[in-house]
Amino acid sequence: MERKSLIKTIATLVKLRDTYHSQLDASSRDELDDVLGQLTRLARSERRNIPLGELAMRALKIIGSTVELVTKLTDLMK
Repeated sequence: MERKSLIKTIATLVKLRDTYHSQLDASSRDELDDVLGQLTRLARSERRNIPLGELAMRALKIIGSTVELVTKLTDLMK
């Protein structure tokens, strides 16, 4: 992944965390913080192309579970 894309991804995950932190359980918040920490360390590295591998899958799982949670909450509020 290019550094610019990685920085945008980190910013998106931070917005997700800041917006939905109160709806996420502690383990989800911890997982998200861990992924953000690792992505931030990778973004600070000197590498031009950054391999994400399992870290990308973890980030996608977090996004998926957050979207699922928000969808359920929205449906309950109707």
